[in-house]
Amino acid sequence: MKFQILIVLIFSAIFFGCSSKPLDPVVFDKVDREISYTKDIKPILDNRCVSCHSCYNSPCQLKMESFDGLDRGSTKELVYDTRLRAIDPTRLFIDASNTNDWRKKGFVSVTDKLEEHNASIMMQFLFEKDRNPKNIGNYSPETDKLTCAKDKEELEDFFDDNPHKAMPYGFPAISKDEYNILMTWLDNGAIDDTKRDISTDFEKKQIKKFEDFLNNKNIKNIVTARYIYEHIFLAHIYFDEASGNFFELIRSSTPSGEEPEIIATRFPYDEIKKPFYYRLKKVEGTIVHKTHMPYKIDDDKLKFYNDIFIKPNWEEEPYIISYFEDNASNALEVFKQIPAISRYEFLLKDVYFFVNSFIKGPVCKGQIALNVIQDHFWVAFMDPKYDLSVINKRFLEDNFKYLRVPNQLGEDPTLFTTFKALGYEKETKAYQKYRADIYQKYYQDGMKLEYIRKSNNKELNDSILTVYRHYDSASLHYGALGSIPKTLWVIDFPLLERIYYSLVAGFDVFGNTAHQLLVRTHMDRLRVEGESNFLEFLPQKSRLNYFNSWYIGWLAKYLTVYTPSQNETGIKYYSNDYKYEFSNMLLDYTKTKRDKINFIENWYKPTPLKEVYNTKEEIKESFKSLAAPNSTKITKHFTDKDANAVLIRIIMNNGENLTYSMIVNRWHDNVALMFDEESRLDPTKDDIDFIEGFISSYPSLFIVLKQDELPDFFNTIKNYESKIKLKEQIRDYAINRGNPDFWKHFDWFNNEFRKSNPLNYGLFDLNRYYITVIDESNE
Repeated sequence: MKFQILIVLIFSAIFFGCSSKPLDPVVFDKVDREISYTKDIKPILDNRCVSCHSCYNSPCQLKMESFDGLDRGSTKELVYDTRLRAIDPTRLFIDASNTNDWRKKGFVSVTDKLEEHNASIMMQFLFEKDRNPKNIGNYSPETDKLTCAKDKEELEDFFDDNPHKAMPYGFPAISKDEYNILMTWLDNGAIDDTKRDISTDFEKKQIKKFEDFLNNKNIKNIVTARYIYEHIFLAHIYFDEASGNFFELIRSSTPSGEEPEIIATRFPYDEIKKPFYYRLKKVEGTIVHKTHMPYKIDDDKLKFYNDIFIKPNWEEEPYIISYFEDNASNALEVFKQIPAISRYEFLLKDVYFFVNSFIKGPVCKGQIALNVIQDHFWVAFMDPKYDLSVINKRFLEDNFKYLRVPNQLGEDPTLFTTFKALGYEKETKAYQKYRADIYQKYYQDGMKLEYIRKSNNKELNDSILTVYRHYDSASLHYGALGSIPKTLWVIDFPLLERIYYSLVAGFDVFGNTAHQLLVRTHMDRLRVEGESNFLEFLPQKSRLNYFNSWYIGWLAKYLTVYTPSQNETGIKYYSNDYKYEFSNMLLDYTKTKRDKINFIENWYKPTPLKEVYNTKEEIKESFKSLAAPNSTKITKHFTDKDANAVLIRIIMNNGENLTYSMIVNRWHDNVALMFDEESRLDPTKDDIDFIEGFISSYPSLFIVLKQDELPDFFNTIKNYESKIKLKEQIRDYAINRGNPDFWKHFDWFNNEFRKSNPLNYGLFDLNRYYITVIDESNE
């Protein structure tokens, strides 16, 4: 008997010893007034929560841009994940229409009170932060193991082990007033008062015009509408810039004049077997910069659509296109009846939007998705008058078999079909030869500068675009930012169309790993195609040397399919530095301004740093000195992935504020391999660009400087020797995530961005902010 009692006591001790501490009842000061979600709650969520809780990379898929996302709640299912089978999509506003449907899909409420407790999950997270506000260690929401708690027991376990991981995650707590207002609203039942239809009368008239055009039953209009929809379904369409309203193009079960009802399909080119209508639906919720892609529709744009699509004679008698699964994602073939010149002009009209969709679409997140590109490069485009894929009627049809995209295998390809489709080496070589031969036939004198497109965009020159990669995100910019990059791309019509359908229309973020692998490896081919198109403008003898300098290592050369053509260039060169000379000619020809800070001429000699800075021009001159090759030591030591896009505020003595972005361009020996990227980095060749204004949706760090602190800061960047010393030197300037005034600085940068560019403004994402909390209390 005594032995049995002892066993019971032992097991009881083990059980109770391992159990978590019960949650304490939440405490807050109840606000004695009516609280409005739109007026009181949404501003708090926007300013303190949405910067992490939005889009596909939102922790626990808890999206807080709108009440609908908050009401939907959270799930343990990861969007970005390694998986053998595709999962069902969980797109807010698309894949379920009400709360009950989301519960059936495994989403758990964060606003309903837990059983036998006085608070909801969200209330508990806010309460734990309020009473335990200190941040300790590292915080990386996209890579940390998060609780995504579904009940009281899981919350108890999480906070027992992680008392310092409440919300906001790894940032200072919200203010007491914000806390009490939020807690009161949640305690009262989280009532929504969102007004759904706030479009202006002008917008309603323009929407009707656009919907009438898209839903016209003329065969040309039907085919054109499908082409337009598949290309702008991710756009934030606007008619009136001043209203702040944006709309998305959907396929709806209801016609114009009724409430739009989206028909959910996995891809924009999936068949809908019942009648549908192209409709415009207002974008619900807060605009976040990482997905914000404005696209203007006005009377001029509708006239443009009519002029390029409806009025011209088509290649064939117009006919209704079927939705064959095996080729629906290959737009070059599917829409072959539409003249290629019409399709290419459509893309070039808003080429910044389309290239931006490669970057801000769902493929954008993740280091493996982005290590297919260099950290900095320029993009130019073939002029439609000289693009043989456009002016030669046989070009595309002869190459349909070589221009397939791997997305044609769907979101769930088997491993067998995946490895069978990898590489496409035979098809790649065949297309390279065909293209080289036909360009030699038409342009026997070689490729000339005038074959490059010159923009007729009256507002912004988009002849050249700049791509910056920031480790696991990227950004796109008008013009030629930075100095002459390692590589350039020249994009023609078939390349532009295939990149779009590979990375945007045909990429499934919910697909299996094999699908994502196919997209990644196919982009290797498309990158090389863009680079080889550029090399055709350089002397034939130089091309292989340039290419080999971009693909260092035997494995990179083995995996990369490139055969330089024997065609000679039609450009006369006066030096052996062909890339430098071509780049300068290109800038002059396209009337693209040189970057005043970062464009480094061959003759440039960096000026010494100053001991005192009195003017903006002096500051820019020192930025230029630091941007010159081999001018800074910091990049040789500080190679952390979290320091790629830094926002700098300089407070001048006269009260003026200057805003710059510091962009670190990492040197890669090659980007031909998917894994082990660190082994191919060479920090001794990294450089820094300093851009006036805001770069990247994902700031890595905020730096705030006073004018008199500039000499010390610049000296730190230039002469930095050790990481320990850096932390000591830069601590006075860097706003680390544990800084008690963090939100004050975040608000300043956020508001400044809004004022500087209201049309393209969206909230920054803080999921990739510098992960380490610097404890300043002991200093």
